[in-house]
Amino acid sequence: MNNKLAVTALVTFVTVSTPLVIRGADIASDTELVKRQAAVHRTLQEAAAAAAGDKKSGIEVKSTAHQITITVVNSKLNDGVTAERTAEASTIASACAKAIAGSSEFATIVIIHVDYVKRPGNKSTLIQGIDFNKAPDGAFRLHLT
Repeated sequence: MNNKLAVTALVTFVTVSTPLVIRGADIASDTELVKRQAAVHRTLQEAAAAAAGDKKSGIEVKSTAHQITITVVNSKLNDGVTAERTAEASTIASACAKAIAGSSEFATIVIIHVDYVKRPGNKSTLIQGIDFNKAPDGAFRLHLT
């Protein structure tokens, strides 16, 4: 009877603890991946600025293991219409996708997110956020809701 209880306890422990170990390893590798991605942020900033016709100082880049976020600060399109920002964001996402194509650091990226913000000082106001999801063919396509 005690052997069955011990075996059950051991199986339960292994079953419960194994996903934690795997998740812990993923977090560590994701952290390392993000560090390696940071070395390419300036290239993405330049690509996004060129695509938008903006100065590099008006573009901010952040990334996680699965998403790149491009923030366009104080864009001339902030007061424009949604369609204009969406068109420009598509150009930005395309330029960024080309910049990361074939790069192992960005192989796990599935979303390119473009934010348009108004920032008169230290406070940012979101004007519009636009997502581009990675399609099975590897292209980033506008996400429509």
